[in-house]
Amino acid sequence: MSSNLIIRLRAGDDSCFKEIYDLYHFKVFCFVKKYTSQLADSEDVTQNVFIHLWKYRTKLDPQVSLEAILFKSSKQEISRWYKKQNRIFSVEDDALIRELDSKTQSEEEVSLQMERIEYLLDKIPAKRRKIFSLHKFEDRSYKEIAEEMEMSPGAVANQISKTLQFLKKNSVHNHELYWFALFFVYQTELVL
Repeated sequence: MSSNLIIRLRAGDDSCFKEIYDLYHFKVFCFVKKYTSQLADSEDVTQNVFIHLWKYRTKLDPQVSLEAILFKSSKQEISRWYKKQNRIFSVEDDALIRELDSKTQSEEEVSLQMERIEYLLDKIPAKRRKIFSLHKFEDRSYKEIAEEMEMSPGAVANQISKTLQFLKKNSVHNHELYWFALFFVYQTELVL
């Protein structure tokens, strides 16, 4: 389906662009939102991703998945957004920009990373995994999770911290988690 959409998009099919926008806007927005501070900034960067997609539609390779194209474009637009900000970057921001500017990984490499993250998440206790998923992948606050899980917000924070430490110990970077979240949302939508 992805290659068919790219072929139609390359031909300048407006309805195809709308279809792609409707299918992927939320996923791209969720990814971008993790890196930007304001919702308005997230929306601007997301719009730039789709503007870039339309502008360079004739150069798209139908053999590359649409998700990979959008991910690469998202990374580039986030990097541009960070560079345009008139503020002093923290060490973390600087590391993020280098990460986003680094060479794009192949679909196979991204797929292997996703499998590794899924494998690692399966290794943690079910309750901790649920807490982590609610926070990272469903964007729920500590308070919301605490109410649902009948525990204190401090206990929720502790569980999330333990999970992050476990993932970092196993060489999982923040940007990989956000990309995994996109796949998680996408796979959930396919099942529904």
